[in-house]
Amino acid sequence: MGHVFVSVRFRGRDEFTMEKVPVDTSASFTVMPLELAREHFVETPFEAEVRLGDGRVVRAKVFIAEAEIEGRRGPVRILAFSGAIPVIGVDTLETLGLRVDPVTGKIEKTEYYMLFV
Repeated sequence: MGHVFVSVRFRGRDEFTMEKVPVDTSASFTVMPLELAREHFVETPFEAEVRLGDGRVVRAKVFIAEAEIEGRRGPVRILAFSGAIPVIGVDTLETLGLRVDPVTGKIEKTEYYMLFV
């Protein structure tokens, strides 16, 4: 499928846009460098342990912000640690009702689903 990149606008402590941010469908959460997160996003008191693709486990601070991709906006969790490479994870895609089409490698809008029993 190749690499998928998106333009994403964040609104937190301020508003800014990042161009060509990679989307990783094997990443649970959106990840950003700690320094960038502290400057632009809203910090929470929470932390999480995250296993990276190379097997390392790091402790990440949890931030929140509004993200906008392909015209869809919503609140997202962002995990941040020193030296992190920016990546958009599945949690953000699902929150915004987006997915990666495995045939075209493009982001597409999906329906929101809810199960009521």
